[in-house]
Amino acid sequence: MTYFKNTELIPEDPILCIPPLFAADQRPNKVNLGVGAYRDAEGHPLVLTSVQKAEVRLLEQNLNNEYLPMDGDPGFIEESLKLAMGEDSPHRSRVYASQTVGGSGALKIAGDFLKEQFPNSTLYLSHPSWSNHRHIFSRCGFELGHYPYSHNHTLDFEEMCDAIKMMKNGDLILFHACCHNPTGIDPTFDQWKIISTLVKEKGLFPIFDMAYQGFSGGLDQDAAVIRHFADEGHEMALTISHSKNFGLYGERIGLLAFFVDSADTVKKLASQIKSTVRGIYSSPPAHGARIVKTILQSPELTLEWKEELVNMRDRIIEMRKALVAELYSTKSSIDFSFIQNQRGLFSMTGLNREQVSLLRAEHGIYMPSNGRMNIAGVTSKNVKTVAEAFNEVL
Repeated sequence: MTYFKNTELIPEDPILCIPPLFAADQRPNKVNLGVGAYRDAEGHPLVLTSVQKAEVRLLEQNLNNEYLPMDGDPGFIEESLKLAMGEDSPHRSRVYASQTVGGSGALKIAGDFLKEQFPNSTLYLSHPSWSNHRHIFSRCGFELGHYPYSHNHTLDFEEMCDAIKMMKNGDLILFHACCHNPTGIDPTFDQWKIISTLVKEKGLFPIFDMAYQGFSGGLDQDAAVIRHFADEGHEMALTISHSKNFGLYGERIGLLAFFVDSADTVKKLASQIKSTVRGIYSSPPAHGARIVKTILQSPELTLEWKEELVNMRDRIIEMRKALVAELYSTKSSIDFSFIQNQRGLFSMTGLNREQVSLLRAEHGIYMPSNGRMNIAGVTSKNVKTVAEAFNEVL
């Protein structure tokens, strides 16, 4: 007898299934364009020098390993909010924030809480969006809808706005604050202003997911939409991941912030979020928060970290240019300029499932079946190989 005889096998995650397949491939020139993480110029994981120095400082402090409060390290929370909201934001008194187990943890905590507050509302995601958005919010019990986002490698702004106009008062809508995953396409600031007006007119509750601050136009530019919505008086949720911009993937360091109407409401939110956290993981891990806090509370380490972040962003931009140049060198009749115009780690190549399978089988190039490519996986050593392989399957 087994209690799990009728348990169904769930298909593997389309992104997380790639690393073991890639590791098992014995071809020497294989390329991983599917990993959701930054890679250096040699294609290796990068440990930031500022992070290493922060860890040395932490070791010297001989800290204990006691539990953090349910909502995390207060110093980390303040520093993370400053990155998102700017120094001395006038909105700080109406914000409640909690450290979370990565950006995914922030989304999960937000989803569980918001489902209780909006039990009959639909939550709208962009089409396409990060695959885990659907997974997380559907498991929170939300009915999900979608709004048009991209068409022919550009923002489908008119259709997007038309879809927002059809949403109902009290519905929720999730936006990517910058470096849209998977398309790499972001609204302009003027377009964000129009979106803000529409969201307010329709009475929607916005959720911003910010996983790549600093990878588009800079820390302040990438958070500009958050600050604008705050200035416009929106109540909203903000989820933050520091996996990419600090290279702390395994530390699971994130933040959830709610912008509400008053300091009194902040107290109510705090009690609710703490209760949700208590029922899932009780308190978040300390080490990653201590690293980020140590860097951001040190002018010297902050400067070094910002320089390293610029270097990461610039390398991705250069690899976009290099890949487009190589693609044009052999297939000038196809317009590849969209790859260079996109921002952040990812690009939607337009390759279909069959073409992606051919890349893997014949060239040892790995990426998700939807054609999303991580530009950070491209290096000066493999860019020609990648371009030639792409052109063979197109």
